[in-house]
Formats: sequence, structure tokens, C-alpha cells
Amino acid sequence: MAKGLLQLDISTAGQRLQKAIARSTKRWKTGGGVVTLDIDSTTIRLLETKGKAIKTWASASLESSEVASKEKASREAQPMGVVVKELMNSSGIKARHITASVSGLYSVSRIVPTPTPAPGSTIEEAFEDLTQDTIPLVEERLYFAWQTISAGEGEPNALLIGVPRDTIDNEVQSLKAVGINPSILELKAIALTRVVNREQALILNTEPASFDIVVVVNSIPEIIRTLPWQPEKLTPEEKAEHLAMTVELTVDFHNARHPNTPLNPKIPLFITGQIPDEAISRDKLEAKSGYLIEPLAPPLEYPTEFPVSQYAVNIGLALRQVTLSEDRRNEGLLPLDINLLPRIYRPWRPSAKQVYTVTSLIAATVMLLPIYQVTSDTMLKTTQLESKFDLFNKQLEQRKLEIAQREPLQKAINNYNTIVNMGGSFTEDLALIQDEADKLGVQVQDVAHQGDKISITCKADSYLIFRNYLTALEESGRFLTPIPPPEGYPYTKAGEIIVDTKTGE
Repeated sequence: MAKGLLQLDISTAGQRLQKAIARSTKRWKTGGGVVTLDIDSTTIRLLETKGKAIKTWASASLESSEVASKEKASREAQPMGVVVKELMNSSGIKARHITASVSGLYSVSRIVPTPTPAPGSTIEEAFEDLTQDTIPLVEERLYFAWQTISAGEGEPNALLIGVPRDTIDNEVQSLKAVGINPSILELKAIALTRVVNREQALILNTEPASFDIVVVVNSIPEIIRTLPWQPEKLTPEEKAEHLAMTVELTVDFHNARHPNTPLNPKIPLFITGQIPDEAISRDKLEAKSGYLIEPLAPPLEYPTEFPVSQYAVNIGLALRQVTLSEDRRNEGLLPLDINLLPRIYRPWRPSAKQVYTVTSLIAATVMLLPIYQVTSDTMLKTTQLESKFDLFNKQLEQRKLEIAQREPLQKAINNYNTIVNMGGSFTEDLALIQDEADKLGVQVQDVAHQGDKISITCKADSYLIFRNYLTALEESGRFLTPIPPPEGYPYTKAGEIIVDTKTGE
């Protein structure tokens, strides 16, 4: 049976955790499916990729949609969300998370220095202040997003984007009405910048009601222009001339703002979008604009019949996760990662900092668990030992008390045994001590027996009488002589006299 993570030692648990994270990251980068949605004024396009291969694609018109009910055979206009739902059902594309495009029409973009937050404020507040100065009325009319785009030395720059609130609200609410929740909204120009994958490029994205011109410098969409038009009223030559003139004006605008670093005249031009190539005179466009048109070559596997140009925005959206996993900081570049989905539409998800904090806490818990277990066991044993010590200490104190209570009795027993062993001689000694005291007028205050010694506490009227009493005891012959005199002798008249009996010889 495999061991649980908490039952492993620190080294093994750390290795298993690292391998699990690596496997999850690998599946996220290469194995997970991605569904993207591109919407313009007349058409929606769905694209499903698996790893680095295009799996399924489908499109439907927004102008008329087949009603699912068999009773209705006529074609009638349907809300955008309904058309998307029908297209997903008919194509078999299923997804929990969808990445969708947002039109750049009436949007604004700026490249500005990254602001420095004032003391006590956040970087978000600093960007909001900068935006109000750079893009007026952003709070009232636009949803606003930003990203730092340079990672090299020097002052970092940021890309500011403002998109009309109505554009995003209508798209998100229409999708949510049919149960589709977009997790990422990205400007078409950013997706196109990603799909061409060039440090410098011109991108011309044509659609039935508008067209986008993107000037890419240092892999960043430095200029984004989205303009309305009516191509159905123009011939192919007129379309080419109109588009070429707009490209030329956009390039002139860029070069006027960057006189020291104008665009390379050999910069490639990429044509993407819904209008087929035959509807535009490519030769006329190349001749008029002066730029060589290059075909798209996205880094994905797809069949030959796949219309790459029409699904260029979808491809750019699908490549988002791939480019985010690339580390180009050494080149001073950061991958484009601007999600225009407002916070009010986003489900709560832990931030990267929160994920890192929780992961660190889990890792620390796993690493400290063995130490905690050892500490808990040690503390338990210590508590048990302390309890035993307290019990032993109480028993010892009880024994000491019993011994203390027994000492006087044992002393009396010993004295009694000594007296018994001495027989009648002790009585005779006491009689002698008292008789001699009576003869001399000495007052015997206390007589104590200590084994073979007798302690006599006495008092005389003068030191001469006290001295004569001591002499009388020595001359009686019953005690060992000489008898040690008390302190102050021969001039003391009271004290303790200790005699050794001859029975102890």
C-alpha cells in the first residue's frame, strides 16, 4: 500500500510534491484543451485546440441562425449568446472555460511609463490616477486594464487599454444568459500580435464592418487602430487602395512620434480576417503600401483545408497560455497578459500570492510534521515522568514524616534497652549522684542517660562547692576519671557534668 504524504519523511514528501506539481504544469502547458471564441459584427468563430494541434473549428452567422425547433423552418435573427450555444452544440465543442476576443472599435490604447505608487497607496491606485490623466472619462465610459510590458533595465513601460463598457457588458451578459462564462477577454489586436510572433510587423485584420491596423514594435502592439468601413460598396482595387492608404498614414504617424527609430521599410505586412483574399487586390495592396505581404505560419498543427487567416484571432487566443509559459525576461520582454474581463464578472479565485502562501504553509506543515510528532511524543513522555516524579516525591515526604515521628520513640527504646542492659548499676549511680549533691548542698536540676554516659545538670551556691561536688564524684570510684569539667571551671557554679560509667568498659 502506498504511503500517504503525511506518513513520509521530509525528503520523500518533498520529492513527491515536486513531481506532482511538475506533472500538473506539463499537462497545463501541453495536454489541456483550449476553446476560443472570436466575434465580429456578422460572424462568430469557435476554435478548439488540444496541446499544439487544432482539433475542431466552426463558424456561424449572427445575421441569421437556424432555429432548433422543427416547427420553425424560417431563419430569423438570434441573440449572440444563443448562436454561440447552438454552434457549440452542433459542432460538439464543449468547454468549462472560454477565451473570447473583444473588438477594438472605439477602444483606446497608450504606452506610458509605469507609475510609482505614492506612500501608502497601491500600484492599482497609481494606475487609476495615471489613467484619469491619460485617458479621460475612463471610469464613466471605459473598462480599463494595464500591464507592465518591459522587464529590462531602466524605466519600465506599461500598456494601457480602455474598452467601451457597452461592448464588454453586451458580450459577457449575452454569453452568461445561455450558461457560457468567459474566463478571459482579450483585445483582437493583442491576439494578432501573438500569432504573427514578430518583433516588428504590420497587421491588417479585415472584417465586414471594421478593420484593425496594428503596428508591432518590440513584440508589443505600439499602435492599435480600429476603423469602421463598408467594403461591400468598394471594388477589390478600391479596397486595396483604402487599406493601403490607412496603413501608410498609420506608419507615418508612428515615425513622426519616433523620428530616431522609424519603422524598417522592409517590415512584413500580415493580412488576416474574414474577407477572402480574392476580395482584395493583394498585388495592389503591396504596390500601394510598399510592404511585402507574408503568410501566417502559426506554431500549431492543422489540416491543409483549415482557413488560417479567418481564424487568426482564435489562434492568437489559443497561444496565450503557451506564450505565458515562455520566459523572455533576459530579452527585456514580458508576455502579453491583459485580461479585459471586469472584476464584477470574474469568479473568486485565489491570487498567485495566496496560492504561494497556502502552498508554503502546506509544505511547511509536511516538513514540520515529523518534528511535531517527535516533540509531541517527548512532551507526553515528559508529562508521564513528571507524574511519576510527583508520586514518588509524595511517597518520600510521607516516609520522611513517618521516620521523624519514629525517632523519639526509637531513642526512648534505645535508652530503655541501655538501662536494662546496665542492670542495677545505673540506679546506684543515680543514688550516688544525688547523695553527694545533698551532702554539699548542690541542686541537681536534671539527670539524663546517654548510653554509657550520664549527663548531670546542677547548680551550687558557689564555685568552691561546685568544684568540691565534681571532686566528690571523681573520688567515689564509680565513674571514669578524670571527669571533664564544664565550661568556666574551676570558677563556675553551675553547668553540665558528663560522667562515663565503668559499666561501659
